[in-house]
Amino acid sequence: MKKIGITFLAVILALPMLLQAPLSASAATAISIYIDGARLSTDQAPVAVQGRVLLPLRAIFEGLGSTVDWNQSKQTVTATKGNTTVVLKMKSRTATINNQTVSLDVPAQAIGGRTMVPVRFVSEALGATVNWNSSARSVTIFSGSGGTDTSSLKAAQYVTLRDVANTGDGRDLQVSFSRSTTESLVDHYRLLIVKASNASAFNLTAALKVGSANYTTVQPNNTDQAVTLSSSARDVDGALIQSNQAYVGYVLTVGKGTYGSALSTASNSLTLDTGISVSAVTNVRINDVSDYADGRDAAVTFTRASNESNISEYRVFLVKTKDASSFSLSRANSLSNQYYTTVSKTSSSGSTLTGTFSASSRDTAGDLIKNNVAYTAFVLSVSNTSLASNKLSTASPSVTLAAGTVAAPVITLVQDITDYGDGRDLRVSFTKIADESKISGYRIFVVKANDYSNFTLARANAVSSSNYKEVSKTGYNQSEILSSNARDVDGATIRNGVNYRVFVMAVGSGAYTGSNALSYASNLITLMNNYSVGAVSNLYASDVNDYNDGRDLFVSFKRASDESNISHYRIMVVKAANANSFTLAKAINVSGSNYIQASVGRDFSDVLPSGARDVDGAKIQTGVSYRVFVLSVGRGSYTGEYTLSESSSTVVLTNNFSVGTVSGLTAADIGDYGDGRDLQVQFYRATEESNISQYRVYVVKASKTLTTAQAIDNRYYETVSKSGSTNPLTAAFGYSSRDTDGDTIQNNTAYRVYVLSLGSGSYAGSNALSNPASITLTDSSLVQAVTNVTAITDTSTGQASDIKVSFTKPANETNIDHYRILVVPAEQVNNFNLSSANNVMAGNYTPVAATGNNVSNQPVQSQDAFGATIEANKTYQVFVLSVGKSGYTSALSAPTAQFKISPAPVEPAETETNGGATSPDNV
Repeated sequence: MKKIGITFLAVILALPMLLQAPLSASAATAISIYIDGARLSTDQAPVAVQGRVLLPLRAIFEGLGSTVDWNQSKQTVTATKGNTTVVLKMKSRTATINNQTVSLDVPAQAIGGRTMVPVRFVSEALGATVNWNSSARSVTIFSGSGGTDTSSLKAAQYVTLRDVANTGDGRDLQVSFSRSTTESLVDHYRLLIVKASNASAFNLTAALKVGSANYTTVQPNNTDQAVTLSSSARDVDGALIQSNQAYVGYVLTVGKGTYGSALSTASNSLTLDTGISVSAVTNVRINDVSDYADGRDAAVTFTRASNESNISEYRVFLVKTKDASSFSLSRANSLSNQYYTTVSKTSSSGSTLTGTFSASSRDTAGDLIKNNVAYTAFVLSVSNTSLASNKLSTASPSVTLAAGTVAAPVITLVQDITDYGDGRDLRVSFTKIADESKISGYRIFVVKANDYSNFTLARANAVSSSNYKEVSKTGYNQSEILSSNARDVDGATIRNGVNYRVFVMAVGSGAYTGSNALSYASNLITLMNNYSVGAVSNLYASDVNDYNDGRDLFVSFKRASDESNISHYRIMVVKAANANSFTLAKAINVSGSNYIQASVGRDFSDVLPSGARDVDGAKIQTGVSYRVFVLSVGRGSYTGEYTLSESSSTVVLTNNFSVGTVSGLTAADIGDYGDGRDLQVQFYRATEESNISQYRVYVVKASKTLTTAQAIDNRYYETVSKSGSTNPLTAAFGYSSRDTDGDTIQNNTAYRVYVLSLGSGSYAGSNALSNPASITLTDSSLVQAVTNVTAITDTSTGQASDIKVSFTKPANETNIDHYRILVVPAEQVNNFNLSSANNVMAGNYTPVAATGNNVSNQPVQSQDAFGATIEANKTYQVFVLSVGKSGYTSALSAPTAQFKISPAPVEPAETETNGGATSPDNV
């Protein structure tokens, strides 16, 4: 049977109409039929009989270019298309396709003089694709050929799958894609999730046959899209999306009218993981903010993660859009800081943060950021704890940087700040564009959230001046509060209870008149009066350690949506057996020593303290089943009001972990002392440290091995504490550090370095030894200059012997043959350099042996460096030359301070007396 013939027949009547109740022929209303987007006109309207829709056979076959013959005597109709022949007999519940008999739910029958055939016949026989729109009462048939005009319709691009949560179902999976470049021709998109093992056989024909229950429909909105699936989302085989299954994503672009359909290329393969990670940022956007033609033109905005307590920083990456589908968490984690820009989570108090780039910034491929390249941005949330991994955001829409345009402003914050019930409740903050000389000012637009996806630059330009707020440029970032009579873009007064999104437009002027630029939409905001006392949400509890106390219990929750009337939260641990009877009244009466207090202002995510107790006063311990509740405590006029959350799922604390080994062990040669000070060892902590007391680092000659038992018995190691949060940890060695044989660590010996994780508590004796890192210490130093050179004159003979020189030897004398003390007249010092020192002749310097000791009060030769006799009342300075061994360059010290030799004192002549009087010559 030829495939095209089957397809045409299947297309005719492909799937049964999923009507909720049977309809009689007389009760049926008009049903429209579309084949590959083109409406089929018939002289007999389709009807429903016994709950099944019947379609006119002749009109459809002729519409598809096939032939139909009627045999009056046999009461049969024969339809032929290519090599496919279908025979139906009136009122018979069977038919044949190329002489193969198939069953019919409802027989073929004549209605209004036309032969009508049930849809189920073709769908079950041939499996073609038909969609039923109950509200429009229309049948849309997809033949698999893609329609009558596919030359103009373009497929969506850059399909990317992301793991964005840890629920174990479709909510973990986010599909992002770049919209069709012919979106004006697009009716809708279909997100198709395919098991990776089946992806090679998945094509347009297969995509068109996927039932509506097994894909997610997305309406075009003139932007690139990122869609998180629902908990009930299924793959194309009808199986629920789940963790530990590898998937590939496709986007089917379905055209309007006769424009057919187009299938994207496959996304990256992704296996959903339910491991604990930090929260991802959202709303990642690239903004073209200037015209430098380099990284300074790009600013990436994003909404900070919902819980930042275990996030240290954010890293912003620009990826060429053509590479975005393959950009993964592992790739982001592996890139060094020359490929991203870092954003501090404290860089702004608002919910929107901005990453900026420099002229030398590069994309993830290492290329300088430049104009006319399409980029996609990602943001990595970087974990500050070993309990949670990093998390990569979904992709931003693609942006191509271009010169000579008006840049769009960036909305940083929208806030509900008061309770007037009008525009005065709404504050909008945004970042000015870099070059305001191109614009006259800004316009703020408030758009109903259900219409924001249709709000384009063209619509913004057409909005009446009474329906936006005009803002003058000031040279600074701006924060504007709307007025009491402010209106949304539809002219409705801004009020409570309506979901809004905000846009800001930069209005071009002068040569840029008409070249306006519209920002991305703000976060969703709904103006409302303050809540009373709200409950927390997303309460989660898990067993994460093995301390046998509260530190084993990890609790996280999302704070109440409005905390203005809440003073604090109380975390209450309840035995699971009592959880069903734990009421608000009981929670209010729990003693202060039996709950953990948490502050408002942030989501909570932490382990409980070691002394934590359940609500009955018993210490939290291993082997007990618990549930966790959180009590919101009112303040101000709401003092005395409380709200109790739903309980967490049951968690049983058990001993889950053993003693783990460290990872990422490295050994480096960092000095040239020729002893243990040259060795630096770094390693990453064990994943779980609750059963570890400390780490021990052992240096072993490479010719030998080390077992765990040998390590325990050996006394030559360096201890590294597990306290603090630094990761990796560093082991420092001293000059007397020894290897496991008791020998001093030295150069030119091959070593292996091991780290032992030492068990504690119930795991004392359960130790874990890492794999080794290898190293051989060598001397790679150059010749170093001496320091602290001083010259003193401690006698007064008026000769060179009065001078005494002292200096501190270099840390490493390995490559030094000896030292030379050089006395230089002060007037020659400025021109005296290493070359001059090397050319001083023997006899004009004082040689000093390199003995490993500092030099103190060393006498000097009688000649200066130029061969002249050192004399009194002349100013000198002293240099010391470190003379390198063969192959090493010598090094000259800095000069001493200036000094002079005092002349020798004149001895007095003999005293003569005359009758007891002093001679006048001696007075």
